[in-house]
Amino acid sequence: MFQLVYISKAKKRHTELELAKMMNKFRQRNVANGITGLLLYDGRGTFIQLLEGKKEEVRALFEVISKDPRHERINKLHEQAVPERVFAHWKMGFKCLNSKKMRNEDGFSEFLTQDDKYAFLQSHPEFSVQLLCYFKTC
Repeated sequence: MFQLVYISKAKKRHTELELAKMMNKFRQRNVANGITGLLLYDGRGTFIQLLEGKKEEVRALFEVISKDPRHERINKLHEQAVPERVFAHWKMGFKCLNSKKMRNEDGFSEFLTQDDKYAFLQSHPEFSVQLLCYFKTC
């Protein structure tokens, strides 16, 4: 099993309706390719996503995402072989971060108080996996 985490910046902010439509399409594609994971959106244009599945399938999907014109500043933060899926029962989980609600959660204050969450995650790639695993339990 293989995991890959990336971060990207949307070229425009997406509405909840737009995100719901995109997620429906993404979930169908990912189920067909045996990919699970979690996608987080901060509401201001930053996405962070963990993808997991067969190495070749995950890397192929990341290649497609890297060429998606709706994104910019796409950067792989972390990739690794893992013994089993972390999100085995998730077709593709999605959460929109609400900084005000999460600001007081243990371990997240430093991240959520950053003006540039993108830069923070680039400089702390290990935190990206911790963040995604936290949201698995929410």
